[in-house]
Amino acid sequence: MEKILPYWVEENPLLIGILNFILDRRDSQLERGKEARISFRLDLRAGSKRWLEVLEPLRDPDQDEQELWNELQHFAREYQCFTVKPNPKRRPGIAEWQGAQLIFRDASEEQLRLWLNRPSPTVRQSAWTSLLEPYVDRFENPAAFPLEGLELQPGFDSVEEIIACWVSVGKELIFADKISWRQLAARCFKGDSKYLELPSRQSLVRNLYPDLSRKIQERQLLLHAYLPRQFEQVIFIENQDTFISLAELQPSRAALVYSEGYQGGAERIRNGERVRFSTINVVSENIRQQFLSWWHDGESRTVPTFFWGDLDYEGLRIAAALRKSFPDLQCWRPGYDLLLHFLRTGKAHAPEQAEKVGQKLVQAIGCQYADSTLLPAISGSNRYVDQEAVEIGELAGTLV
Repeated sequence: MEKILPYWVEENPLLIGILNFILDRRDSQLERGKEARISFRLDLRAGSKRWLEVLEPLRDPDQDEQELWNELQHFAREYQCFTVKPNPKRRPGIAEWQGAQLIFRDASEEQLRLWLNRPSPTVRQSAWTSLLEPYVDRFENPAAFPLEGLELQPGFDSVEEIIACWVSVGKELIFADKISWRQLAARCFKGDSKYLELPSRQSLVRNLYPDLSRKIQERQLLLHAYLPRQFEQVIFIENQDTFISLAELQPSRAALVYSEGYQGGAERIRNGERVRFSTINVVSENIRQQFLSWWHDGESRTVPTFFWGDLDYEGLRIAAALRKSFPDLQCWRPGYDLLLHFLRTGKAHAPEQAEKVGQKLVQAIGCQYADSTLLPAISGSNRYVDQEAVEIGELAGTLV
């Protein structure tokens, strides 16, 4: 095989993604000490999240999927890094690539590593050990670092600089009484307050500093609400404009909560120590306390709870997330019925129009109305409607 990766391979996002994914899988095997055959199917409906990201070019309307497929087959024939087996169950009219199986040839691993400049984990581990050695005593548990070490990331001049940042985490925690994740990240990682938002990085902090990390406070949720004098139902609203418009109707029996997307689905949403409310209307402390009492101790009083968001998979996924904290929550029929009318009268948008191609199919969320009506309507039409399409005045009689 050639020692230089063919230029056209690097220009094929599907193929270069597959080659890197193969080495990712092999590296994972080597780190676990257990090698096995590597094979995958080109199936946009199944596989890990990472594999579906690799296959994303096949969804991209700016890419020629037939050209991507032709080049992949040509590469397989000419360079024999993997074999391609067509899908024997492919139906007429289905693209040739769909369901095809790729089987990696182990003998090509060394060449593939040379092409992609990706040494094996054992080589990287040796270099990493040398870099980390001067700092080992700065961590409570240095063994928490990945065996292959940390990779150089954009914005850092060297791996040593990254290690120094992780060392500074310990220094910051030693002198802090309490600190938030964003404060810790901004002070230790070049002013980037969001650096530690990835669960994997937070996990690394906890494992490197198991005792000191107890000083870190989880970020509080800030929720906005409209509270009437007496509330007989609670409605979560996905989008800000709709929440404000509904609140301006001043419903006399419905409390409204702006959940700001997935934030409302957090498991800690009913934890009194981690949630803060602000109200957009003036209410007495007594009214506020009545609402907070129900919110934090919902079992003492049953209040019908609803969710209204966009008529798309992500909106209904938020409803499913909220049901983890509010098990009886249902999708709010008055709002969704209006969105269904838009959908059924041809006033809905295709996923490509609103950059929603990546939304994942939802089979069921546990709400009978959503599972029997809303989800089938979406899947059957492959069209979505955002809740801002509704004229809020049409809901006045429902809320007041």
